[in-house]
Amino acid sequence: MCGIAGRFHPVVLPVAPGWHQQADALLAHRGPDGQGHYRDERCELVHRRLALIDLSPSGRQPMGNEDGDVQVIYNGEIYNHRSLRSGLEARGHVFRSSSDTEVLVHLYEDYGEQMVSHLRGIFAFAIYDRRRSLLLVGRDRFGVKPLFYTVLEGQLVFASEMKAILALPGFQPRLDRQAAYDFLGLGYVPEPATGFVNIQALPKGTTLLANGGGCRITGFHRIESRPNRAALLSDTAKAVGEALLQSVKAQVVADVPVAALLSGGIDSSLVVAAHSRSGGGPIETFNVRFPDKDHDETELALAVAGQLGTRHHTIDLGDHALTSDAILDLVRHFDQPFADTSFIPMYWISKSVRERGIICTLSGDGGDEAFGGYARFSRANRLIQIMQLPGWACSAMERVGAGAAAQTRNWGRQLWKAVQLAQLGRHDSAILLAGLSSYLTEEQKRQLAPTIAFEGLEPVYRHFDSYEPRGVSNIEDLSLRMTEGVFNVGLPSDMLRKVDMMSMRASIEVRVPLLDENVVALGLSLPHRLKTDGRTGKRVLRALASGWLPPRVVSHPKHGFGIPLDIMIPAGFYPVLEDLLLAPTARTRPLLNPALIRQWLTSLKQAKKQRRFGGAISRGGLHFRVFMALSLELWLQDHGLSW
Repeated sequence: MCGIAGRFHPVVLPVAPGWHQQADALLAHRGPDGQGHYRDERCELVHRRLALIDLSPSGRQPMGNEDGDVQVIYNGEIYNHRSLRSGLEARGHVFRSSSDTEVLVHLYEDYGEQMVSHLRGIFAFAIYDRRRSLLLVGRDRFGVKPLFYTVLEGQLVFASEMKAILALPGFQPRLDRQAAYDFLGLGYVPEPATGFVNIQALPKGTTLLANGGGCRITGFHRIESRPNRAALLSDTAKAVGEALLQSVKAQVVADVPVAALLSGGIDSSLVVAAHSRSGGGPIETFNVRFPDKDHDETELALAVAGQLGTRHHTIDLGDHALTSDAILDLVRHFDQPFADTSFIPMYWISKSVRERGIICTLSGDGGDEAFGGYARFSRANRLIQIMQLPGWACSAMERVGAGAAAQTRNWGRQLWKAVQLAQLGRHDSAILLAGLSSYLTEEQKRQLAPTIAFEGLEPVYRHFDSYEPRGVSNIEDLSLRMTEGVFNVGLPSDMLRKVDMMSMRASIEVRVPLLDENVVALGLSLPHRLKTDGRTGKRVLRALASGWLPPRVVSHPKHGFGIPLDIMIPAGFYPVLEDLLLAPTARTRPLLNPALIRQWLTSLKQAKKQRRFGGAISRGGLHFRVFMALSLELWLQDHGLSW
């Protein structure tokens, strides 16, 4: 994994004094092992190297073809690069390195834009063709690797992280109010928006071609769930096991040691088990220990490590100083509003891995999306049942849930929300899908500020609005839409964004075997009954795990990777939050009701003292609300933006 940035103009590149040095410095954490720079009259390329394959000088980037007329910079891993290399050599191409990067150069020479259809892996690349005066950039199928771009004064500017674009002389970032409004409910900005009107994320599974005719984006992959209703659990589990073995074999190829993140959950445990069963030998594994039993899965991680014979390390977050400055620094690193608090343990485990001399790990990310691991898949059964009830019964259930929400830990609030979503889902699944993905409803968002603040803005459910008929009436259709929704919205914009930003801040690469193309294809073929039985999810992965993992791991319910903020954040953080969010000069003041913000901060402080959770706002919902306000305020401040 590396950091890339560049500029291209089809005629003549505008002057940008000092930009490439600034971009290099701002991306240095993504590639501390080397740096590279290319410049001619039309193109400038910047590269920071994290050396994993071909550690020699021949692996440096930018990398060119034989005569230097084609140059490439690239971030990622091409897992089928050896077979591609063999085919290219048979057609007369001459290689000067063993790097997977060089495959991209020669593949482009043979196939042009169509080269991406031959790639299996995780990637974001830029290829400059001097002879044809064009730049081709591309991003992998699921959005594992990030790539952002803008067009300024006729030039295309791109980078792995937006901070390198923001450093361009003369660039003035402008607030995207619609993206910020979407963020208020989701806790992340859904791609291709970034929070800035004038910076976009290159959509996953696309290429962008820039030349004298302008810029053209072309899709080469789309997520399509095609359930095979005749599929059998045992046969599917066997097929997934075989695909996962092949995926892990391909993804441990490196010229440096490869470790694994082992949370103790099904997904990461299966990845480690696949490594063991494929003859990979003992591997180092890592998990985070939380000071709260509701979050901690250390015992399960140790059970898996013991059975598989890994060299295991448990990282105690208590050993790391979660100071106010450290938390604020991590929030700011995202370059956009981001409120998924699991970024904190993601960074600290990445940092601990790096401190032990390891720069490449496997993870279990992607299993929930492909195999029905999120709670919404299990709840889909009840949602369909509620949809089939008469109106009077739904109204009665909604009143019961609303009345019990403040007095019960979870069930009253969940019942109230389920009935509301089910009734909406009868007519429009987009509203239902958005509701399952959001912490705040459109009505709750409107309670945050005067109506004028949101005037002209669209509801977030438009991101899930691509189905006809709009309503849903059966479980298979709802399950299909849920699956495609998590792949298209949450996975690239939240989960993978968090993993990339925090792991690369610590200068390590995280590979994702469960997002291998063949593994995902099997997940997308599952009927709903093989995703969940209505109580627990990931039936196929659990069936596979029953032969690979300890029984207690197989039966353990899903845990997230969230941090118990009310326990772990330092007492000194509360005054910092109040100073930032309640100050008369706060940039969120026109947007976020100060009385409501004060109520959230008070609730967070009381929860820590009383260890009392539940009520109208869940524990996770309270954490989300506080960090949503915090990250938005810091982002607006840092970039001089006002609502």
